[in-house]
Amino acid sequence: MKTTTMGISRFFWLVLSSLFISSVFAQKKGETEVVEEWNKTTSKTFYGISVYTDIAGPITSMFKDGKTDFSFGVDADICHTIYPTFEAGYSKYDATESYNYGLSQLPNYSYTCNGSYYKIGVNFNFLNDGRGNKVIPLLYIGAKFAFSPSHFDIENVRMSNEYWNVEKAYSVSGMSFCRWAEFAVGLRYPIAKFFCMGVEGKLREFGSAKTKTFDMSDGVSLDVKQSYSPGYGNFNGSKWGVKYTLGYFFH
Repeated sequence: MKTTTMGISRFFWLVLSSLFISSVFAQKKGETEVVEEWNKTTSKTFYGISVYTDIAGPITSMFKDGKTDFSFGVDADICHTIYPTFEAGYSKYDATESYNYGLSQLPNYSYTCNGSYYKIGVNFNFLNDGRGNKVIPLLYIGAKFAFSPSHFDIENVRMSNEYWNVEKAYSVSGMSFCRWAEFAVGLRYPIAKFFCMGVEGKLREFGSAKTKTFDMSDGVSLDVKQSYSPGYGNFNGSKWGVKYTLGYFFH
């Protein structure tokens, strides 16, 4: 319980710090500043579409061997309050260190996973400062349903029989389907006309993947349940995450 509380505290501290820093760099000169001409519009229901990409994934991939991750997202601005959103991405990861099937391993075993992932949901903005602007800052909460069809390769899994004193190594590969839910809080702010930067903290919950049984040629059955999924990460690791985005608003 203490570890969970500390994790939650660190999460919200990181999010709030990021929001503050982003606000400082994007802040207008003063509360009395006149709205710039390019941002003026009439009140309406549909304001436009934002297209953005996560810049944290590619940056971390540069410093971590065996990992590739990139994604993009699209959301629609309805009344500056409701933002239906769709995200898609691709991830390739050498998850050998995250390997956890409850089985013994050979020194040279490996576990790699790659595939796409998709997220569908909605965000709710709390910073609607008037409908006279084409693009406005967002301070939002949101929820998404996410899923990932992916491919995995596992090599040199050791199976032993103590009674017969026999030990063999097996390799398997196959497809897996993982799904989970995400809950988020974030900030997005215009930095140069319709270009926007954002930061989002997210909590991944209800992650699941079906166990797959592989029947080997010698009659041995090997049960495999994914411990890593593109878009989610390590099922045995932290459920918290942060992403930084750069995007453009099409009005």
